Order: sequence, then C-alpha cells, then structure tokens
Amino acid sequence: MSTTNDAASQPVVNPEEFQSDLTGHVFGIVDDPKTNLPAITAALLAADVPVDGIHLYCCQPGADAFDPSGSHHGLKARITRTMQSLVYEDQMQVIEDSLESGHALVGVDADGSADRIAAILRGHSGHNIVHYGRYTWECMSGTQPANTSTGQESKTVS
Repeated sequence: MSTTNDAASQPVVNPEEFQSDLTGHVFGIVDDPKTNLPAITAALLAADVPVDGIHLYCCQPGADAFDPSGSHHGLKARITRTMQSLVYEDQMQVIEDSLESGHALVGVDADGSADRIAAILRGHSGHNIVHYGRYTWECMSGTQPANTSTGQESKTVS
C-alpha cells in the first residue's frame, strides 16, 4: 500500500502527521489488509464518511506512523501517548502488537456515528473495535479487546 494519496477519493495510508487526539474516533484491527482494506474503504465512502476522516495504518510502517508510544514524533507525542495509556489502558499496546504482526488499523472520525462505523468494521472482519471519547473508551466489537485486564467493556476515568 502506498503512503501517499494518489487518488483524491482514497484515504492516505500511514499518514505522516501524528494523530494526537483520538476523541470521537472509532478504531479497529483488520487481520488481512490486502483483502479487507479496499472493502472497508469502499463501505465507509458509500456510507458518506468523508475521505479525510478515514485513517489507515498498515503493518510496521503503520506502527511507525501511528506511533503508539510517541517515540517517533518527539517529546510532546511521548507525553500525549503516556497520558492516553493511563486512560485507554493497554489499547495502545494492542494496536502496536497488531501492526507489528502485519495487520492493519482503521481509524474513522465517527462524527456521532460510532455504532454505524463499528458495524461496517465488524462486517469486514474488523475486531478490537474501540470508540474513544474524552477520558473514556468503549469496546464496540461485541467482545472485550485483547489484553485488557478490567473485565469491563467500557472504561471511564473521572
């Protein structure tokens, strides 16, 4: 997959810009990027999700671009990811492990349509689907995300 947006109607894969604010986004893991990403992208675009609201991260280059630890984007990014890891528990580690294992991460600016976005991801073999809010996250996979220790499907920090 390319890292540039060759066609205006396709999202950028492994964008260079650090995504610091996950609030309002739905993210899900896809095990077979070559098969599932084109279908997911088409379904999201057909559901009127703006192309600039779709973020695709694939394999090791995706891990470097998403940068779950913030180590590739400077001190501010490291602080941001450290704070997020306190709120989102081990979700960043799940993302990093999945990307490093050759899977993909699909992020979508849900704009109030988190249930619809999650359904699209689930319909195309997405899993570990999480909707991120401010100081909260909610599992939308129907099952608890891997590697979490709380036994809860959502977590809010006051």
